[in-house]
Parts: sequence; structure tokens; C-alpha cells
Amino acid sequence: MVFFRKIFILQLVGLVLTSNFTDCDFEKIRMDYLNIISKDLTCTDCDATLRCEDQPDCLTKIERLTLHPTPGCKSLPEELASRTEATLERSCPGYYRKQKNNAQAMKKRKKREDTIKRCQKIVSNLIGLWRRFMRL
Repeated sequence: MVFFRKIFILQLVGLVLTSNFTDCDFEKIRMDYLNIISKDLTCTDCDATLRCEDQPDCLTKIERLTLHPTPGCKSLPEELASRTEATLERSCPGYYRKQKNNAQAMKKRKKREDTIKRCQKIVSNLIGLWRRFMRL
């Protein structure tokens, strides 16, 4: 019981420590996306399901998907995470690097096909969020 309480508290702390992207230089982020980040994102069968309301909302979701990926999803290039994080650091005052959550481990009995579908979905959602960000 105490273990679950601690996990719940850590999850709440994670929710509180989310970044505020309202003061970002969105034009700088757009240029970085066009010139750097977009080259790391490719998807043959994209079907994005995540939506965002405004630019800060898009960046919040992009950050969560890119820097805190689903355990076991190896298809996201590491360069994508580092380039996205560098862009946010340069363009958003007060943005700080977050520690990655290594406590989440993928169970080995998961099927490879499920992992591939999940990874494709993440890439698809990232592409959709970036496209929406660019239109706003």
C-alpha cells in the first residue's frame, strides 16, 4: 500500500513539473523544425490521433512524446530527442532538461508487432502535432 502511495505522489510531482511553453519564441522553433527536426521524422502510414489546441499545447504534447517515449519503442531516433530538447532550451525561457524516467521497463513478453504499431503511432502523432504547430 505504501509503495502505491509513493508511486502516486511521484506521478503528481511529474504533473506539476511540466514546462510552460507560453513564452517561447515560436518562430525560432518553426525554423528549427523545418531545418533540423523534420528530417528525423518519417512515416509511411501516418494516422495521427492526438490533437492540440494552440502552440503551447502542441509543444507540451510534442515534448511528452519525444522526451518521455513509451518503454520499448526503439524507433524514435535518439537525435530527435536531443534536437527537440535543444530547440526547446534555446527558444523557451525557463525550460530545463528533465530527468528521463528509467523506472518504466518494457516487459519482454510483449509481442514485437505491438511494439512496432505503438512506435508507428507515436511517430504519426508527433508528425501530426508538428504539422498543427506549424499551421497555428
